[in-house]
Amino acid sequence: MQREQILRLPNVILLTFAVVMAVSAQNADIRGVVSDSASGERIPYANVVMVGVNKGAATNTAGFYLIPGLLPGAYEIAASTVGYLRMKKNILVPAQGSVTVNFALIPQPVELDEVVVTEQAKREVQEIGTSVHVMTQQDLRFVPATVQQDVFRSIQILPGVVSASDVSSQFYVRGGAADQNLILLDGIRIYSPYHAMGIFSIFDSDIINTTEVYTGAFPAGYGGRLSSVVNLTTKDGTSSGVNVRSNINFLSTKVQIDGAGSEHVRWIFNGRKSIFTDTFRRFFQQDVPIKFFDAFGKVTYIGDESHTRFSVISFMSGDELRSGKVTEPDYTWSNAAVGGKLTTLFGDRLFVNTMVSFTTFKTHRDPKESKVIPPASTSVQEFSLRTDMTFYSSSQELYFFGFDFSFPRLQYTFVNSNGVARDVSTTSPEISLWGRSQMSLGEARIDAGVHADLATLSRGKADLSLFQPRIHLSYPILPSWKAKASYGRFSQHVITINNEDDLISIFDAWMAVPENLESQKADHYVVGLEGNLMAELSANLQAYYKRYSSLVIYNREKLIAHDPDYLNAKGSAYGAEALLRLGLRWLDAYAAYTLSWVSITQGSFTYPPRYDRRHTLKLLTTVRPFNNLDVSLRWDFGTGFPYTTTIGFYDRLRLRDIFESGYVGEIGVPYVRLGEKNVQRLPIYHRLDVSLSYRLAFGPIHSTLGAHVINVYDRRNIFYFDRKTGRRIDMLRVYPTITLQLEYLP
Repeated sequence: MQREQILRLPNVILLTFAVVMAVSAQNADIRGVVSDSASGERIPYANVVMVGVNKGAATNTAGFYLIPGLLPGAYEIAASTVGYLRMKKNILVPAQGSVTVNFALIPQPVELDEVVVTEQAKREVQEIGTSVHVMTQQDLRFVPATVQQDVFRSIQILPGVVSASDVSSQFYVRGGAADQNLILLDGIRIYSPYHAMGIFSIFDSDIINTTEVYTGAFPAGYGGRLSSVVNLTTKDGTSSGVNVRSNINFLSTKVQIDGAGSEHVRWIFNGRKSIFTDTFRRFFQQDVPIKFFDAFGKVTYIGDESHTRFSVISFMSGDELRSGKVTEPDYTWSNAAVGGKLTTLFGDRLFVNTMVSFTTFKTHRDPKESKVIPPASTSVQEFSLRTDMTFYSSSQELYFFGFDFSFPRLQYTFVNSNGVARDVSTTSPEISLWGRSQMSLGEARIDAGVHADLATLSRGKADLSLFQPRIHLSYPILPSWKAKASYGRFSQHVITINNEDDLISIFDAWMAVPENLESQKADHYVVGLEGNLMAELSANLQAYYKRYSSLVIYNREKLIAHDPDYLNAKGSAYGAEALLRLGLRWLDAYAAYTLSWVSITQGSFTYPPRYDRRHTLKLLTTVRPFNNLDVSLRWDFGTGFPYTTTIGFYDRLRLRDIFESGYVGEIGVPYVRLGEKNVQRLPIYHRLDVSLSYRLAFGPIHSTLGAHVINVYDRRNIFYFDRKTGRRIDMLRVYPTITLQLEYLP
């Protein structure tokens, strides 16, 4: 298929649905947005219902809702969501046309008689999919901070999400590798979402409005990765006045300013910078001279119709690791992204969300005078056009469709073992179309669709992975319980160049899957049961199986230059998860357990990857003894990760230049001899963290003082053994920190 034909497809789709829309709009519709009365921020996933009538809708990530096909007459409509007072309005619906009803919900303090966790659970039970978690700002703050709040460390509390160490916020989902996670910031694909060595994410939690996490079987519209989706939606800024927020902790300081330029314009700017290098020394137990910064800006114009918005978004981050020793290399990392986002209602029932963006990621390694580590650099430059559309039918069925045209250019420059400079540059188009619908068949709810991965055609290897089915079923079995099942097929055409055995990855280069290899492919199968055990206690049970029909791994048997660097392999991941959430007026509690197995097979050799963990238990509790005081406790337990033992050493003759270097009598260089890959397991891991947060207000000045203790009982959790010395390196020991946040809220 030629590129020109592909680019014409969106116009054909829009024209087709415009005709359907004109035919469908027979009765009146109610539409509008739900927002926070204090800040003006849109509220996603709020429930809007017609009181006494079996009709309603949930707001999307833009806070928009539409209830179609109402007969003329007088109605009462109500909007509600967790953390806000329920609001009702009386309206009069005409015979035809539409009525706009906006809601500005009043925040309700958690100290009042509100069951936060139960309301959250009811919202998730209503979702048809099995493996979706929605986290708000309040949920992110629910998790005790490790020096500073971090969105990726917060989502690690979810079942199925594993981190390999205390040092890094890099995560693995249901047996998938770290580069198999799709990270989106307002629809912009981010290739390297971590600061140097993965210590924290590059996104400040305060800019995030909502975080959607799909841990498996994600719906049509998301593609290009095998494992999970993290979709971050940012704030727009306050609707009146100017707010200022500043924060300082043992690692960094930040400033955030947001405000309203006029009735139609809102803006938000955020900047963060590292200031204390001693904290890195505590994390890595050696001198690691890291410096970092990140900055975010967004300006939003809101049209006369409140559902129309246009935003300009910019983001950048930078990191430096500069060693004081001339024999140790220096590293630099940088991210930059800019995009324009338009959301509007096309006609009466077609909601359109379009994003045009450009993103870059660069890493450079300067060896200085090192004789062991060669120079290298890598970069990604991507232009992307993405459009999501939702059509609201009279029967309350929803139809989702769209397209994503992305053209990443991947470059990797390095010096190989023979001292020859190499430059590997590829453009790997990511072109996809999708369509899905949500409908009811009796009491059953179905979300079914197809994700067409047209990038497969550009590789000249069209097969069944071109059309990827995504199916989700939900059926009520008891008044408050639902049985669910999901299936999805996925593919991935890019990978990172690194060694899976590296405990901390310093230099990650992205590259397209070599043309002589099959792209990575996986099938997800998930079944689940969700409901309330009692009014204050919800439960979510799931079992999953992931079949990797194709993986790309490095060739561990490579001996000569002509041997391939990478090979295709197969794999599987399966397990079970249990999630319990308890909500009381003064207490929130959360418990997540995961039982999992992961294996990779190449030829006749099968092994567990480094991030395979058999048992994982996470407990989280927040207690509110007083109105302004929160006490949070988090306890993590996990069985040991697999590792490869050192069974001996030998002297290896390097023989780099037989003409100039005399090698007669050379004793060689010591090399490590390894045992069978990942047959041993590290000891069990467990750790308790405690956080206290106290809030004060002096007029428009609001302050929050936090005290945090990491690893309260000073558990010595092993990080790794130094293969050269045999020395045991532990993860974070007991570490107290404090934070101070000041806000000016006129």
